[in-house]
Amino acid sequence: MLRSRVPATCVACCLLCAPAQSSDPWADAVVSYSAGVDGNPAYADATTTLGAPERFTGEGIFPGVVSPFNPAFGTDELVAIGLGGSLVVHFDEPVADDPGNPFGIDLLVFGNAGFIDSAYPAGIVGGLFGAEGGQIEVSADGIAWVSVAGSGADGMFPTVGYGDTGPYDTVPGGIETNFTRPVDPALALEDLSGLDHDAVRALYDGSGGGAGVDLAGTGLAAISFVRITNAPGAAGDLEIDAFADVTPVLAGDANGDGSVDFADILAVIGAWGACPPGPCAADLSGNGTVGFEDVLIVISGWTA
Repeated sequence: MLRSRVPATCVACCLLCAPAQSSDPWADAVVSYSAGVDGNPAYADATTTLGAPERFTGEGIFPGVVSPFNPAFGTDELVAIGLGGSLVVHFDEPVADDPGNPFGIDLLVFGNAGFIDSAYPAGIVGGLFGAEGGQIEVSADGIAWVSVAGSGADGMFPTVGYGDTGPYDTVPGGIETNFTRPVDPALALEDLSGLDHDAVRALYDGSGGGAGVDLAGTGLAAISFVRITNAPGAAGDLEIDAFADVTPVLAGDANGDGSVDFADILAVIGAWGACPPGPCAADLSGNGTVGFEDVLIVISGWTA
């Protein structure tokens, strides 16, 4: 939780937009921002929420990979929303309620909550810190809003930037996680409690984390606006990093990188045999075993 004193009247009524990118999954413009009460003035640049989430944080101070135990904390990486404050962002390309999305999740919201390390620096999940929540609302036109039931913008699942680093590494990794792939929403904190960083990352199954939103429950076929509100009676200010439109699953995409090619053949071969308990991304046929059927699915969906 980041503490400060910024008047609730700090509202940007026009678009505070960075140049829009074509065909990207990230939020493209800030429509409005109200810092609320006690929002940290050092974290008052709402345009930091445009573009992709952070993978590496603390440059020039305490550099480190973004992991569930080391969330992003830079003033150029997050915006703080104090009590009673709000943030509205716009997507140039609508986020659709797509049944082809993993777990039915259509939108991801990235905050800076993290896991308490009960055995530092081992990276053992001992709880959750900085999870201030925040109400997520969505809209197709920016006028009529629908609240997302049970939402928490700043909480589960903490961001993980790389698939090949430790929780506190001071240099970037070589394997980037997928910020448009959600974590299985059936997982809860108790499922992760006591696990180390590698085991948590395995359950993330290539995902970069983020709070997932399924638009099916909103009655909207697609949305272009997202609003995050911090209720006046909340525990404190919350921090937002980014927003992402989830990428649908391609038939044969065993490694979740958005294409079907030789890397997926290798992913299937590397996971050959019966699936362990939990997610098994290479089991493309869904029969509980990774085998020749899955190779055929990769070949039939080839995009390279």
